[in-house]
Amino acid sequence: MRAIAASVIAIGLFAMPVMAAGGAANNNADPATPKAAAAEPAAKPAPNPANSAAASPNAAPAKPAAAEMETELQQLRDAIATQAQQIHDQQKKMQQLEEQLKATSAGRENLSVPPAATPVAAAPAAFASAGHTASAALSSTAATASAPAAATKAQGNNDKLGPIAMQDFKIGVTFYGGWSYYNSTGYGQQFLDTPTEQLPPGNDGFNTFEVNRAYVNFMYTPNEHVALRVTPDIYRQADGSYSFRLKYGYADFQKIFGEGAFKNDKITLGQTQQPLTDWEEGLSGYRYTYLTPWNYLSLSSTYDGIKLHGPIEFNGKEYVDYDFGAFNTASFHAVETDENKQFMVRGTLYPFGTTADRTGLGFTFFNDYGYKTVLPSAAQTSLDRLAAIAFYQTHNKADQIAFEYDWGHNSYGTSNLFNGSGSPSGAFAAFGTEAGKVLTGSTHQQGFDVFGHLRLGNSPFSLFGLWQYFKPNTDFIGTDPIDFYHTVGGISYSVTKQFDIAFGDQNFHWVHPQGFATGGDTNGIVIWTQFNY
Repeated sequence: MRAIAASVIAIGLFAMPVMAAGGAANNNADPATPKAAAAEPAAKPAPNPANSAAASPNAAPAKPAAAEMETELQQLRDAIATQAQQIHDQQKKMQQLEEQLKATSAGRENLSVPPAATPVAAAPAAFASAGHTASAALSSTAATASAPAAATKAQGNNDKLGPIAMQDFKIGVTFYGGWSYYNSTGYGQQFLDTPTEQLPPGNDGFNTFEVNRAYVNFMYTPNEHVALRVTPDIYRQADGSYSFRLKYGYADFQKIFGEGAFKNDKITLGQTQQPLTDWEEGLSGYRYTYLTPWNYLSLSSTYDGIKLHGPIEFNGKEYVDYDFGAFNTASFHAVETDENKQFMVRGTLYPFGTTADRTGLGFTFFNDYGYKTVLPSAAQTSLDRLAAIAFYQTHNKADQIAFEYDWGHNSYGTSNLFNGSGSPSGAFAAFGTEAGKVLTGSTHQQGFDVFGHLRLGNSPFSLFGLWQYFKPNTDFIGTDPIDFYHTVGGISYSVTKQFDIAFGDQNFHWVHPQGFATGGDTNGIVIWTQFNY
């Protein structure tokens, strides 16, 4: 609109002297005008009576001059009308381009294509000779219209990448791998994720390089209220081949509870971490060397479901951290067939408050209540898992110690017990049969755990360890032959903030097999590595 106003003013300024000149030609009343001064000769001749008739205003020779002036005025009117139409057309184009820009994503920035001038039709010669002001105003209109055109073109190029490339999009990686030497092999539970990591009795000296975990984390945050994560998982199958599956795929809805004590709390929907394992892995800091107690026993780290979680903060300190939700009974690597769901809740109390999550003195309670995964037509068997943890960690996370008590109901079976080396067979078959009897019917479990780490001064070296004692069925009459110890320990070296390496020993030990052939302990000497970015 400013461009139109400037153009109209310019046209008016141009038209005023033209109209004034026309009035002087008809009336000869203002000899001071530029037209009158130019028409008067420098030396005026003596009057001639013979020419007096020509000097009369009503003389016939004046009529052709008036007609010629009228023609010139009409040409100027036509030029003004033409130019006004051109200005109107340019303004219409500019409005259309502005509407297109409003429809595009507001987050697109740093447009790299410079504005290009929009061509404007040349003004008629009669108008261009004196209409410099109007031409300048029209050029300004054209430049204004060209900028949205260039912006639209640049955004069109970015459309090939999609709006996600113009926003907060991050890629992270997680890698766990290492080398193991088994100086003793026996039946028992697997140490880490890889099912082909261990061998049954009689294979002492076995050693292997293994990739236990390889993730690529894709994270997208279109705004402060929504965050998306997709994590593909490359893992080794039981037949030795690598395969792909989805580890995480969820949306976080955050900053939806105002600025109070719940300002950092979230609702998470999708295939996500259950409340205990991920939190406990963050507490220990040594997920790449050992699994946390219930995760080692039977509880998967990931399920499909919905949960509410986050800290409760007052005066800049976190006093409570909670996480609860409803999930499928089948884990992320199984198919859900159950008509029931399981419900999990974790609450962590910091009696003195903390400014850094999982540090200071804390107490954690966790409960998982649900059902075993079966078809709706089958008999439904309930299960229960409980964990109580007392811990302390320095605020720089250099030193940490935790004590855990575990209790379960129908939460452990032979598929868990022998997943490291396969069910006993041949001379060891009697032990496998006895284990099946111990875990038949309604069972109760009990476990005790200690884990922690200690940094050696200000060096990058730390000592770490886990001690776990587990009773698969406390209801068994007599001495349970399948009670076991699981221990992991060693020394780690923090190479960089993203890369760690550790050396140590891992062991699975039957407490009192009562004369059954088990193959003895499973013991491995290991070099572990992790890369997180």
